[in-house]
Amino acid sequence: MKKLFSLLCVLLLVSCSSDNNTDNTSAPNSYPPDLAGTIYYKWATEGILKVSLPSATGGSFIPDDTKLNSFDVSRDGNYRLTAINASTVGNYVVKFTLSNMENGSTVHEFNYTSPAGNSYCTGQLSADNSLILVKSNDEEDGITILKTDGELVVRIEGLNNTPFSMHDMAMWLPGNELLVTHGNLIIRIPPPYNSGSLVKEMNYADWGDLAVNHQGNQLALRIDNHLYTMGIDGNNMRQVTTSNFKESKPVFSPDSKYIMVGSNYRQSSVMGYSWDMKIIPNDGKEYNVDPVETNSSGVLPILWKGQDKIVTGSGDVIWK
Repeated sequence: MKKLFSLLCVLLLVSCSSDNNTDNTSAPNSYPPDLAGTIYYKWATEGILKVSLPSATGGSFIPDDTKLNSFDVSRDGNYRLTAINASTVGNYVVKFTLSNMENGSTVHEFNYTSPAGNSYCTGQLSADNSLILVKSNDEEDGITILKTDGELVVRIEGLNNTPFSMHDMAMWLPGNELLVTHGNLIIRIPPPYNSGSLVKEMNYADWGDLAVNHQGNQLALRIDNHLYTMGIDGNNMRQVTTSNFKESKPVFSPDSKYIMVGSNYRQSSVMGYSWDMKIIPNDGKEYNVDPVETNSSGVLPILWKGQDKIVTGSGDVIWK
């Protein structure tokens, strides 16, 4: 039986171009026909870009905006969520906008002020498009769940009297369940968000970049310099990438047949990092994704159609 944890919760009812890289991976003649969906990613000062598969058609998604805190796309591809720093002097506000992907019309828009008055708050849409998960880089803010019109559902301040830190991660599972990290623990928190169950205790000095597939039954993460997958129950851990460099930023394809990996993860500025995007089959095998050595058969570098340089990311990346 999994150990249960009590959460310190407060329920507040509201009345209601690419960089110069040396990767020598050959471009595929074509991508597999079952390689579907669109990858959205941040790159330098070009804003949020996108590449649709299997055609590899690339283009702009959101123009560069230094006030953009985060973006998300619904799993059905119908909606876009953005969080914009709308603060003015003495007024720390984040504007959330849910818009229709087809025609750009606004579905919901509201201003949000976090408990800590933090202007850097990010949002993620739940799988059923009914809720928004809000986090910031201030432990005082905890994890906040809102309805898409801004109404507060619950705020989870911490676990066992210990606040969440800026390094802890939180994401949606199907059924509006949460998957969070707290120190070296990975925890599931189902509605109504007042208790959680342990998935796995991570006894590693360096790990992170946790991701969950759309089906909610498999996780991917980085341990030291390489990527691993495991079941949502914390079992069946497998190393799936290797190289002489570092991998990061795993993202599952919508059908979980593939994993996008950030290979050759490196520091690209004083505060920034970048990585090259490659795709591997999600079959539990280990793939060499080195930027110099010959890659394993089955590794697919992501290149826009008609271009010859591998796609490079430098921020959030999603595959919807």
